[in-house]
Amino acid sequence: MSKVVGTLRREPGTVRRRGREVSWRTRARTRLTTAGVILASVVLPVTNATPATAADGGTYAYVANFTDDSVSVVNTKTNLITDTITTGEGIGNGPNDVVMTPNGKLAYIPNFNAGTVTAIDTATNLAAPGSPITIGPAISTGPTNAAVSPKGDFVYVTNQLVPSVSVIDTATNLVTDTITAGDGIGVGPRGVVVNPLLPRAYVASAVGTVAVIDTTNNSVIDTIASAGEPRGLAVTPDGARLYVTNFTGNSVTVVDTATNLPTPDSPITVGIGTAPRNPAVTPNGDFVYVPNSTSDSVSVIRTSDNTVTDTITALEGIGNNPFSVEVNPAGTFAYVTNSDDDTVSAIDTVTNAVAETFAVGEAPRGLAVGAVPGTGSVPCPVGQVVTGGGAEITGPEPSNFVSKPADEPDNAWEVSLTNPTNQDITVMPYAVCSDPT
Repeated sequence: MSKVVGTLRREPGTVRRRGREVSWRTRARTRLTTAGVILASVVLPVTNATPATAADGGTYAYVANFTDDSVSVVNTKTNLITDTITTGEGIGNGPNDVVMTPNGKLAYIPNFNAGTVTAIDTATNLAAPGSPITIGPAISTGPTNAAVSPKGDFVYVTNQLVPSVSVIDTATNLVTDTITAGDGIGVGPRGVVVNPLLPRAYVASAVGTVAVIDTTNNSVIDTIASAGEPRGLAVTPDGARLYVTNFTGNSVTVVDTATNLPTPDSPITVGIGTAPRNPAVTPNGDFVYVPNSTSDSVSVIRTSDNTVTDTITALEGIGNNPFSVEVNPAGTFAYVTNSDDDTVSAIDTVTNAVAETFAVGEAPRGLAVGAVPGTGSVPCPVGQVVTGGGAEITGPEPSNFVSKPADEPDNAWEVSLTNPTNQDITVMPYAVCSDPT
């Protein structure tokens, strides 16, 4: 019996880097005695099986660029664009938002002008099977925003022009349900979020209401009043509070999700700028970042007392027309799309200083930030059969770890995992090979 060591890589296939094709499968086969350093799920081979620090990072931001019909893929370790997904790879006209499944394997992009949703396989940054997904009977539906269920099995998409919410089964990429105005969805639905603990989804509508959906049967069970055209939504990790930005009210409504009623300290007005859009909550639930699109600022709300504790302005690095915010899984940076500047600003959540602003495509709107899985398969030598395998891991504990016989290539062992931290993880996958009996 022998043990064969290999290199962790992305899913089998090709990964495009700055327009060139790089075959990770070929690299894994030709470097069978190397280790890999995985930083948030992306691995670079390191020779001599010696742990080292790689220059590349692995948490990625997927940024929807509305005007040039593209999605920029940004390595958040370097804030460099590693790929641009275009119409040739399935992006439709007017990509408006991005949401990633919890395992990081799929990204969903509503294409507002095309009436479709593109599902992207993050291993290859190419369209997944069944994509693009047609939403409604005509292109005039206006898919706007999206949210994913906690298990990643369903994606909820708001359709602004034909008031409705489409429910996509991520296993098949088919629309399995449509919740309409007749069911209780208000006119002009935009923001949508799914509660991480309760079976509830929330949909903000231009008429000043937020619809509450029971996700067990996709029925509207309640309607929450919010002052001044609710636009964006965010829910705390414990599922207890819903934050609603009011676009024309220049305020934020805080909702107790147990009662679906505004809290006594709601709405928040002091410190909120003009025309707030799509907010985000930090992973620890302590703060909410609110982009104010007209005043070119980001307000920081402390959730313990719903007080604005900081405002990051254009003088401090926020660009023109901040549209959406997302926080990385480690909670260390908040990323803000500046739609009229074609840039994204990275805010250090410890200091609330803009650490860097980098260029993306034209008119960035929504974005998602998440850890993309790394996968390694190690084949056995000719004449031996695989009987087991695993990985030697050094560093923080990874998530979504899977160790199993590989689907491809034959007679190999495969491991996959994600790294939600901002620290390095050294991974050395191996296969246990035996002579046939």
